[in-house]
Amino acid sequence: MNRIILGALLFWTTTLWAESPLSSKMETYLVAEKNGQEVVTVTDEASPGDVVEYRLIYTNNAEQPLSGLEITGPIPANTAYLKDSASTDVSTEFTVSIDDGSSFEAEPVTRTITGPDGQTQNVIVPPSDYTQLRWVPENGIQPGQVLEYRYRVKVQ
Repeated sequence: MNRIILGALLFWTTTLWAESPLSSKMETYLVAEKNGQEVVTVTDEASPGDVVEYRLIYTNNAEQPLSGLEITGPIPANTAYLKDSASTDVSTEFTVSIDDGSSFEAEPVTRTITGPDGQTQNVIVPPSDYTQLRWVPENGIQPGQVLEYRYRVKVQ
């Protein structure tokens, strides 16, 4: 059975030094169904077909609000973002990337393609083609506040 070690993704996670005004961590959870109920458990590996939930957690350790935050979550290779699974409890501008973070845009992401007959049409890029997600909190993060951003991917 092929398993993906999720711990390797934690290189992306940044936990800043002790005096830093902002700290962050990334947690990974396996999402399964048991007796008709969704069960979410901490994990560090997954197999093809598994659904993994990422939680990006940011804490303001400063005595003043922090602004200008951009929270970016990766969509790892061999996984596909699950449509509408991104969530947070704060007002944000949510955008996605289909080019490994070179650019971000609001959903739905569309592209113009030219068919074999020379006709052009707009098509919606499927969420499974996303490579990164980004949230920009509208009000920054207040002293002592903890913000959590979640999203799910399916291991391919």
